[in-house]
Amino acid sequence: MGFNLSFFKIPKHRVFNYQPLYYDERKEAMEERYGRLHEGEKGKEREYIPGKFIRGRFRKAVYENRRGASGFVFLTRIIVMVTIVILFFVAFYFATSFGLFFSSLG
Repeated sequence: MGFNLSFFKIPKHRVFNYQPLYYDERKEAMEERYGRLHEGEKGKEREYIPGKFIRGRFRKAVYENRRGASGFVFLTRIIVMVTIVILFFVAFYFATSFGLFFSSLG
């Protein structure tokens, strides 16, 4: 019998305790029969590779985004260039008008 003398409370370890709310006996039996039936068919295409489907979806999404975005990128570049040219002319107009304003004051 040891004495547990400590100044701080040490929390107990949390344990994963999963209790299923619904259990389908027929489904479990069917999955077991299916597993036994397809046991010998494990080839390269039947082998489980973690993340295989996620990686495939990601690559497909990247491909579709690149394919569909080419027209959008071109249009965006044109809009940005036109906006820069307009801002340049507005800045030039204000600079000349302020220059004329200040030159008339002196």
